[in-house]
Amino acid sequence: MIEYYTIKHKGGEEEYNDRLFMNYSSTVTLMILYSSKSRKFYGPHSEAIEAKIRECTGKEFEEVIGETEKMVPDDCDYMLININDDRIKVDRHGRVYAYIVKNGELKLLPNGTFSLEDEDRIVCGTYSFFDRLSDPAILADALTSISSEEWMDNLICRISEQTMLAADNLTAVTMIVRSDD
Repeated sequence: MIEYYTIKHKGGEEEYNDRLFMNYSSTVTLMILYSSKSRKFYGPHSEAIEAKIRECTGKEFEEVIGETEKMVPDDCDYMLININDDRIKVDRHGRVYAYIVKNGELKLLPNGTFSLEDEDRIVCGTYSFFDRLSDPAILADALTSISSEEWMDNLICRISEQTMLAADNLTAVTMIVRSDD
């Protein structure tokens, strides 16, 4: 089972411009779009991608990549992730990141497939989310939090101490792999 918690916050911006799409079924598929360059990402693009993510259950990850990458505007950064209980697949483009805490270490996840174990912790988000977080802070909060919600709350408190949450849009997801036992 994958426990998760999301944050979507407009910060000091007039509106929320990033996009987060999730499909939580036997696996978790999520896509984060970071529109830092193209402050407008609305309507048909967003609706079409949301539909593709909703319909992706049972499809091969490479097929989902092929279908969604054609829909993303050239000036948007994005990341597509697929997770089940024992592996994570990442397809990242631009300034959207995923980190994993495994065996007490924090590592940036590049594109590819990686194994997962019970209690592995994953945080993914946009550049503006990670901009004010240090690697030691992310690791410390991951190791001391008992839930994905608590981990996110701790990270948000760190960001808030610096910006009062009045900077750019914040978009992120924290996840913890939980055994079914």
